[in-house]
Formats: sequence, structure tokens, C-alpha cells
Amino acid sequence: MENISKNALFQNVSIESIEKMMPCFEMKKRNFAEKDIIPTVEGTKEYICLLLEGAVSVSRISIDGSLDLLEYMEDTGVFGDAFAFANREDEFITVCEKDCSVLFIEKGQITKRCSNACQHHTQVVENLLQLMAGKVVHLTEKVDILSHRSIRGKLMSYFRIQSTKQNNLTFELPFSLLKLANYLCIDRSAMMRELKKMKDDEMIEMDGRMVTLL
Repeated sequence: MENISKNALFQNVSIESIEKMMPCFEMKKRNFAEKDIIPTVEGTKEYICLLLEGAVSVSRISIDGSLDLLEYMEDTGVFGDAFAFANREDEFITVCEKDCSVLFIEKGQITKRCSNACQHHTQVVENLLQLMAGKVVHLTEKVDILSHRSIRGKLMSYFRIQSTKQNNLTFELPFSLLKLANYLCIDRSAMMRELKKMKDDEMIEMDGRMVTLL
């Protein structure tokens, strides 16, 4: 319950209220192993999924079958929300990156009108709208990053955004370098060569996933 209460979907909602909503929302918890595909749609049911622990990646399936990383989340986060309302789930895939626990809520259970007119139900709907708005901002950032033609331009744009978000010239990448290459839609080997050049040009310092802008 404590993990559920930390999720952004239940921001400003008490644990007591969440407990009351669990039977109302018909929440179901499922566990997944690394590399499992996590379904956000089963038959006619579309789910909004809450990550309780572990890690997942959400990618778009390109025309050539390659994966374009959109999101990577650890220990908490919400996924499936955009697909549930856009009816485009067949273009996306969610993969368990580390053994994880996921709470499934059918879309209709959240959007339906609560017979008791519960304030906490209204708060959850507001939180969901804020989450979706945040994802629009996130995708806008990615469009800006990918608008740079050079690998260096993409990397520096991404690094500056991360530095601003973490309010520090030294910051930790949220995922591995392989996933960074997928996120930026560039070849990993070419990216590694460019990172070396950027170090030699004294633009950045790197130690594993730690990056410092110079």
C-alpha cells in the first residue's frame, strides 16, 4: 500500500482513501520477470498500469521493426495511459527490464462516474490528466532533441535537459548507454565514438552513467 501511495496517480490521496478505491477500481497486481512483455490491453479491456517496483521500458515499434525508446521508469511510474485513450497500443511495446510488480486498473474504472461522487476519485482523474500532460511535454522535449542533425547535437541537447531537470552540471543518466542510443535513435557505436570526441574536446566528463558538463 505504501508503494501504491507513492505513485503520482495517487498524489494528494490518503492511504485510507486508496484502500477504499481498491475494490471500486478492481485493481489487480501482477508480477513479471526480466524481458517479459507487459500487456496493457487484453481483449476489450484497456489498462492503466502502475509500476510498484522494478523497471520497465516503453518503446514505439518503428516501421522497420526497430524499437524507439520513449520512456524508462524504475520503482514507480504510470504507463499504458496514453495508449488506453489513443487506441494505438499495437504500435507500442512495454518490456520488463528488471523483475517488477505492476498494478493494473481498467481504464473504464477510472473514467466512469463514481456513484458516491468521491473526492478522492476526482483527485485521481485530475492526477491522470496531469500525468498525460507531462508525457506530452516529455515527447516535445524528445522532438526538440531529435531535430538536431548531428549525434553531438542530439547528445548535448539531451544532456542539457537532464542537467536542468537535476539542477546540476553533474547528473546521472536514467538508463544505460545502449538505451540512450535507442532513445536518441542513433547507432550505439557511432554514439560511443562521439562521446569520446566530446571528452577529448573537454565538453563533458563521464564516469559510467554520471555525466558532467564542462
